[in-house]
Amino acid sequence: MEDRALTKRELRPFGIEVTASAPVQVESIRTQQLKDWIAAHRFALLRGFAPLSPDSLMSLAGTLGQPLEWEFGAINELVAKTDAKNYIYTTAAVPFHWDGAFVGKIPHYILFSCEVAPTSNSGGETVFCDGSRVLRGARPEQLRSWKATSVTYSCERVVHYGGKFTSPMVVRHPASGEEILRFAEPVRDLNPVELEIPSLSTQQLNVLIAEMAALLRDPQNCAEHAWRAGDVLIADNHALLHGRKAFVDATRRHIRRVNIL
Repeated sequence: MEDRALTKRELRPFGIEVTASAPVQVESIRTQQLKDWIAAHRFALLRGFAPLSPDSLMSLAGTLGQPLEWEFGAINELVAKTDAKNYIYTTAAVPFHWDGAFVGKIPHYILFSCEVAPTSNSGGETVFCDGSRVLRGARPEQLRSWKATSVTYSCERVVHYGGKFTSPMVVRHPASGEEILRFAEPVRDLNPVELEIPSLSTQQLNVLIAEMAALLRDPQNCAEHAWRAGDVLIADNHALLHGRKAFVDATRRHIRRVNIL
């Protein structure tokens, strides 16, 4: 696609918005161009393009890498359900996390497509935290402590993920080599996620969780995306942690998500 058919706007504190002047297919953007935008800006928000059918969504995902298959397929239909067994499928907030940890396959990209968007000021924003910004802003003693810390996460498997795994808090990005933050907040809702650090007392762990909650949501580190129907957003799952704000109307938010290895 010719660059003159696209309007690009850098977002703050990170991200890039790319708007098409006519509703052409997203697949008309060169794959390397998409990857370059994401590498430089952490996520690319695409607007004004032709709607993505499930088949075209999978076609786009396939150009970026290998879609991660779950028991329900590659497309996760993120909608609130009355019989939900996991907080992801409710209207509740979703704490910060990274995808793929419980299955031991960390996707490079997360591809989102908005089918139905919440009405204005009704919640449902997806929030992203750039962990490298958190690390760069840390005090030396904080950084030393985080680098020496690994967290064990556990969750009962009642949907497509669960079990137990341990991850260092600071790791290297597999593509860029930069230091990135790996920290998932505990879940106190349906299908809880518990955190354990053997070297810390319960009180010390709670202090760390509170400290991270503030840093992850600091406006210098955190971007909120309010969805519009037709939005396509591709995020770097290694560089970013993500979550969701609670929303009001269960019928007014439908996001399709594909994880890409």
